[in-house]
Amino acid sequence: MRWRFSALALLPPMILTGCGSGQEEAVRDRATVFQKAVATQDWAGACELLAPETLSELEAAAKTPCSSALAEEKLPVPGTLDSVDVSGTMAEVRYQGETLFLSRFADGWRLLAAGCTPQPPKPYECALHGG
Repeated sequence: MRWRFSALALLPPMILTGCGSGQEEAVRDRATVFQKAVATQDWAGACELLAPETLSELEAAAKTPCSSALAEEKLPVPGTLDSVDVSGTMAEVRYQGETLFLSRFADGWRLLAAGCTPQPPKPYECALHGG
């Protein structure tokens, strides 16, 4: 199931391109852990890294627990890491062929959206995202 992810259009451009916060390494690490979980089909591990709203949206849309639903999403295998942009509590991790969006929660960085590709005129189409 693919969704148009337009919630990011509401964010000012400076959120995603603002100056670094010193969190780039933590964001990159979290994105890498998520990508490895997906690549090894560790669906439970990948589900643990999702933001609460993303987890809820996925399970509601699929009418099945996260592990089963995520296995059906067919998330792309990312290419080389291009960039990590962090501003405040928002982050964008760009790979060749895919973009991930993360947000910082009390327990660390969590995935808001994955499998995202630019789709003009909308900002991105994402295989996985929250509300």
